[in-house]
Amino acid sequence: MSVNGIWKVEMLGPYGWESVSTAFLEDGKYRAASEDHYTVGNYEVSGNRIEISTSGVQHGEARTVFGKKEKNLDIKVEGEIDGDIIKGQARDEVGAYQISVRITRLADLA
Repeated sequence: MSVNGIWKVEMLGPYGWESVSTAFLEDGKYRAASEDHYTVGNYEVSGNRIEISTSGVQHGEARTVFGKKEKNLDIKVEGEIDGDIIKGQARDEVGAYQISVRITRLADLA
């Protein structure tokens, strides 16, 4: 199953789903960014399951994520692919906190 494409990344917060970045997935590489951060990493697909491992840098105002406010953060997402939507859980390297994640396909890569 190919997940190559452009994707909208959302995390579930206290007020509902919050758009956090636009991601580009291509042949095992994961790249994403917003106005205040960028994230690079890789992913593996097995059947309808996906595992994404990333390292992110907040270059703007650092936000509190996973109970800490840091400029650099490693995140792992484990999820299930259902057509054009990936639903899963994101956690930091310690794994003490999890955040629900929804990743929606926007377009194919040109």
